[in-house]
Amino acid sequence: MSTYPGYVATPEIRWSDQDLMGHVNNARILTLTEDARIQWMLSLTELAESIRPTLVARTEINYRAPVHYGAEALRIELGIGRVGTTSFTITFRGVQGGAVAFDGQNVMVLIDEAAGGTRRLTAAQREVLEGFGTYDPERPTTLTPAD
Repeated sequence: MSTYPGYVATPEIRWSDQDLMGHVNNARILTLTEDARIQWMLSLTELAESIRPTLVARTEINYRAPVHYGAEALRIELGIGRVGTTSFTITFRGVQGGAVAFDGQNVMVLIDEAAGGTRRLTAAQREVLEGFGTYDPERPTTLTPAD
């Protein structure tokens, strides 16, 4: 059985995060998800040490609804999607006011700095990563009763 969400962050949204339209700027959403991803990886101390360094090879975000300052807290849920040979996917979605405001993924690649290329995930790393699940990618905006 996999665990989802693997990590939940509730970042503080600042007044200065808003744009002229009165909602949190799209670039700031990327920063908030980046902060959540780093917090999660650091909380998995042994795994975090063993997968360093990693490189973000791809980021994808679907903006579904505006995120607002001064509204209900933003909840960023993180999970693990695909676990490959040299990479893994961290999935995320932001929930505010009972609705999914954004969802997406980061493809993370393990780097071998000495050789100048990628390196493989070990069996132990794969086991830890595969213990986490993700939201249903076919229905990313559907919240289950447990959410």
